[in-house]
Formats: sequence, structure tokens, C-alpha cells
Amino acid sequence: MKLISNIINELVDTDKSVTSPLLKTKVLASRLKNTELLNWVNNELNGYDFHGEVPEYRHLVGNVSGTYINGNMQVNDQPLPTAGLPENLEKSISQMDFYQSVATLESLQMENKSGILEAVFPAELAAMMERNIKKMGNPFFQIVRARKYTSVNVVTQILSVIRSKLLDFMLKLDEEFGNVTELEELQKKNERISTIMNQTIINTGNGNVVNTGDKSKIKANISINKGDKNGLMQKLSEHSVSKTDYDELIEIIDTEIPDKKTGNLGNKVNGWIQKMIGKALDGSWQIGIGTAGNLLYELIQSYYGLK
Repeated sequence: MKLISNIINELVDTDKSVTSPLLKTKVLASRLKNTELLNWVNNELNGYDFHGEVPEYRHLVGNVSGTYINGNMQVNDQPLPTAGLPENLEKSISQMDFYQSVATLESLQMENKSGILEAVFPAELAAMMERNIKKMGNPFFQIVRARKYTSVNVVTQILSVIRSKLLDFMLKLDEEFGNVTELEELQKKNERISTIMNQTIINTGNGNVVNTGDKSKIKANISINKGDKNGLMQKLSEHSVSKTDYDELIEIIDTEIPDKKTGNLGNKVNGWIQKMIGKALDGSWQIGIGTAGNLLYELIQSYYGLK
């Protein structure tokens, strides 16, 4: 069918917007009377309901940081601990879901100059986090500003996943029904078309393209013994941390003593972690943004014997 071929041709041209092939897919879904495909396309074109669910590729775990006063010292934009909060609240604090339409995401990708996407926490949530940290043994802790953030590059990833999934779907349709020219004949294949959609758009694809903060996967791979520098260096190396960077950590890691009650790390180590997250953000450290912070914290806490 010519419409399918036209959609494929637009999708393979990565310089073109994803909006146009999605609009053509909407025409195809409407003509086929395929409700499942039409709903997905409408959500991508119009944006998802804020009170509903978004597909896995629109989920992201961001980094939580803040400016806070600890005693007489103010610390600017450093990671904030969320351990000790209710599990559902801890998850929602770091989770970043993208409900926007494809057109809005494309505009965001082009117009964002800072390279960072952030959401500043309301005062009520910041106060709840502050009370939790005080309860864990730091009575002089005061949050000035708290936020969650990630790189604008994740928008590019989301758009790439949408393009790739739609292309996989269209190529499969073309492979199976490319010789069908009559719309009525293709309508009879609706059940098979829905199956192909479930295989290519709904159920497949690497969820970790966007959702890079899977703590359970990280924890399974970072166990090291307390004080084991060689083990620490090996694990960092396995996750593409450069020798220069892990040598820098090794020089400072024993010069500070972490707070065993709260799990808070020292200022030098926190500064090193922040620098590494910055490298993940600008792409000079090839690792997912959400994974970066969780990985480093889990490894260093394991080294200190806090895990």
C-alpha cells in the first residue's frame, strides 16, 4: 500500500519531524478502523493524559539535588538523600514522566539552550524531605531549594524510540501486506495488524533507553567489600569510568568519614559524584543519566560499609 511506503520513507529521513509520519499513520489507523493504533497515535500527537499512564519509553528516573544549609555551611546544588521516605514518595520524587506531544518534545529539543530539564520541588515537598533528613540524625539540616533534573538529550532519545518503533511497525506491515492494494482487504487483517503493533510498539524495545534508573539492576552488580579499593576501581572501570576519574576518587575517599546515621557522604566525595553526573549529562561519560548517580552512590556506600 502506497500510504505505508510513504510513511516508511519519511521515517528513515531523520532530518524530518516525526509528526508528519504520525499524522499519516493516523489516517491509516482511521481508514483501517483500528482503535488500538489510533489511540496510540492520538496520544503521541496530542500528548498523554496527566492523570494516566505513559509508555515505558516516556519514563525517566532523574537526579535529585538541592541547595541546603548544614549547620553554619551552605552547600549549593548537591545530591539530596531520599532514603527513609515512603517508598511510593521516594519513587515519585525522582521519577520524570514526559506527557507532552511529539511536536512539543521536538520544540523542546530545539529550543532548550541550557541542556538541562528540571522540575523545582514545591515548598511542601522540600519541607517533607528536610524533616526526613532531620529525623535520620541531622537536626541542623535546612533545604533552601530542591529539584530533580536530567539532560535534554533524553528528549532526543524519546523521539528516536518513537521513530524506531513506528518504523518497525510499518516495515512489518509492508513485509506482510505490501502486495495488498485494496483498503477493504487490509481491513480484514485488523487482528493481525493489532498483533504486529503489540510486538513492535507496545511490548518490545529496550526500556532502559530512557528509564536508566533501575536501582535493582544496579545493586545486583556492585557488591564490593568494605575498604576494597581494587574492587571499587574494577567496578568503576566496568562502568566506563576513566582511570583519571577513579584515581581522583581513590585519593579523596579515605580523607572523609561519612555519616553512618544518615548515609551522607563527605563534601569532597559528593563534589566528585556531582562532577561525574555532569560528565554523564554532557555525554563525556557514556552512561545513562539516572544510572550515573545511583551507581556511584551505591558503590561508594558499599566501600564505606554503609550497605
